[in-house]
Amino acid sequence: MKKKWLILVGVLVILTIIIVLVTKSSNGFKDVSNDDFTFTYDSTWRVISKKQGITLQHKKTKSKLNIQCLVLDDTYLDTSLQDILPDIIYGIEEQNKDYKLINTFDSPSTVYDSYSYLYEDDMDQALVNIYKKDNKVVIAYYSADSEVFDILLDSVDEIFNSIEIKVGEEIELT
Repeated sequence: MKKKWLILVGVLVILTIIIVLVTKSSNGFKDVSNDDFTFTYDSTWRVISKKQGITLQHKKTKSKLNIQCLVLDDTYLDTSLQDILPDIIYGIEEQNKDYKLINTFDSPSTVYDSYSYLYEDDMDQALVNIYKKDNKVVIAYYSADSEVFDILLDSVDEIFNSIEIKVGEEIELT
């Protein structure tokens, strides 16, 4: 009798594992990467460019999400993001003069030194997240029509939270 129960439990465990694997592989999430970073996005987005970082476009709303990396000189390895942030923000705002700053947020990431900025113009809103690891600064930019901006925010947050900044491999000294 115990043997039958053990076999039944074993079969149920195997079926559960198979169901989880099939569900996970068919959930529509894709990974994309370059030499500097990697991230995951869901099936509502598609990659439209891998020039100047990686650019995604939402399939229905045509909203855009661009993630790019600035590789700083090695002298910035131990410099905090807060120390170089004014220069980065100045560059972003000079390129986007029509947008006005609505709000700033500290540390949208629990993994990296990071800051977040919310902008708007007459028709659109833009969220800019800036992350730093070692001498790499990743700038993640999401822009959408004001009517759909909030609707896509959960999906955008999942993408931003999946960002992994690549740095040199650690070598274990023995």
